[in-house]
Amino acid sequence: MIHLKSTHFVSEFRSLRTLLLKLFTLLTFVIFLGQQGYSQCLGIMTFPTSEIFCPSQEITLTATAGFENYKWYYNFSNENSAGTLYSETTDNSITLNASEWAVTYWYVETDDSECTEPSPTVVWDSWIFAPIAISHDPNTTLCPADSSLIESAFNGPSNFQWYQDFLPIEGATESQYWVTEPGYYTLQASYPQCPNYWLSSGVGPEFNEYLVELPEISAQTIDSEVILFIESGSNIQWYIDGTAIEDANELNYTAVETGVYTVTIVDGNGCTLESEGFILKALSDGHTYMDDATIAFPNPFSDYLQIKTAQPTHLINYKLFSLTGKLLKSGSCNAQTEYSIRDLNNLNPGMYILEFSPNNGMSKNLKLVKE
Repeated sequence: MIHLKSTHFVSEFRSLRTLLLKLFTLLTFVIFLGQQGYSQCLGIMTFPTSEIFCPSQEITLTATAGFENYKWYYNFSNENSAGTLYSETTDNSITLNASEWAVTYWYVETDDSECTEPSPTVVWDSWIFAPIAISHDPNTTLCPADSSLIESAFNGPSNFQWYQDFLPIEGATESQYWVTEPGYYTLQASYPQCPNYWLSSGVGPEFNEYLVELPEISAQTIDSEVILFIESGSNIQWYIDGTAIEDANELNYTAVETGVYTVTIVDGNGCTLESEGFILKALSDGHTYMDDATIAFPNPFSDYLQIKTAQPTHLINYKLFSLTGKLLKSGSCNAQTEYSIRDLNNLNPGMYILEFSPNNGMSKNLKLVKE
């Protein structure tokens, strides 16, 4: 009996060992299958996901090499299935614009039968900057010698370049710029995060200039006094040698000393305008040559000019200048009512200045036109 029981025990032990071996073999096979099913045969080379890319940058996605074809997909959710096909190629990489495809999930598949699982997704982010705009005064018409401030409308950009009529203005690299002449003004700027990525305002203010007529000083002698006068204007101020004359705020002013006289006015556009200098050379015994008693004609002229004076006893010196200040003709006339300047037909058409300088008083400039 004991022998029989021992034999039965050994038989059961052998059966149990065989069962355990079979179970171990089965478990090993299952683990092997699991490893084959969840191993990643296809992936995308990673890049620093913490980096925020500049809009001008390009990103290259590179998949695992060794396959005959690659299908690139994108999704707007973190899923590597049911995406939109972007490209099918034999190359294992594609290049994308960082800003156009920011916050988009990308994955890749292949038709290889030994690699049926899609790759994990990759995603990145890109900077988005506020647009560039210009702040300026609503009135964009300038008075002569006036200026107007234009500036970047938003904080944030750190690099600036101003343009006039689409050409860069030398040295205009601050957030503000003072406009002093007519033109169309735009701004380009970049942010410190992407200093090489320049944005443009695209449009900008166009500045024009008022058409103005400067005050012109005339003179006449009345009762042995030299009266300087202008035709119109408000907020009048007379000057001598650049210094304001106290209480000289009318259309006319009685000269009491020699010097260079100017006058400023405010015109109908609100522009402050200053006349050219009027030279008063001498006050002789309280008398001065009556400046507007001398005229030149015809105007416009062609080959000659006629000088006529109401004071034939006075010597009159004359000089004919170009607008650049070049002396072209000079001479004098004395004790006659008319005098001719001849041989002017070789002058180019344009504007000229004829200066009269009586020997006992003030000079006068006349603007003349050559046909």
